[in-house]
Amino acid sequence: MGREQRQFIQFIAALTMLIDHIGMVFFPSAIGFRAIGRLSFPLFAFGIAEGVRYTHCFWRYFGRILLTAVLSQPIYMLLFGITQGNPLFMLAWGAAALYFFRQGKKTVAAVLLIGSYFADMSYGWYGVWTIFCFGLYAERESRCFYGQLLLNILYGLKTRAWIQLLSLFSFGFLDGKWRVAAFSKKLPRYFFYVFYPLHLLVLWGIKAGIS
Repeated sequence: MGREQRQFIQFIAALTMLIDHIGMVFFPSAIGFRAIGRLSFPLFAFGIAEGVRYTHCFWRYFGRILLTAVLSQPIYMLLFGITQGNPLFMLAWGAAALYFFRQGKKTVAAVLLIGSYFADMSYGWYGVWTIFCFGLYAERESRCFYGQLLLNILYGLKTRAWIQLLSLFSFGFLDGKWRVAAFSKKLPRYFFYVFYPLHLLVLWGIKAGIS
């Protein structure tokens, strides 16, 4: 997968996340915002799996995700009025599970995968296992898709959030068939680490201003 494709995926992930959060904050009864937002998380999960695969220093990569999660948490709690950990904690958890598995430390990976069921963070076990599943994408695309299908069914049975099945459409952005040659402008290196807390802060400011 070329740089333009990865940049495009990152951009779509951020855009659909923003649409989802706008819907959550300002239009909670408008299902269309949430439907579009279902595309976001799998694209971020794919990006994390790719990051674990290609990073030169995993612990620096992990540290950036974790630091952004910590800095974003107060804004996340204010904006959504919830106390659970924001999704970046789950992304860091999933990255660690996949890293240890790739390093041959499968017992540690198993502890993290099982332990994610008890963690109070957004997407929780479903998110961590999704990242782990995307770790197989480069070598076994079909297994990754069917693994995602199974995870979404299990998630739906547990939470009744069947809308999450729409996340499977995100695979359409990963097959390399999209014409993204025109998407040649390079995103800043730390784009998402800035965008995530910044968009939460802006939405919170707008919400506070109109309430």
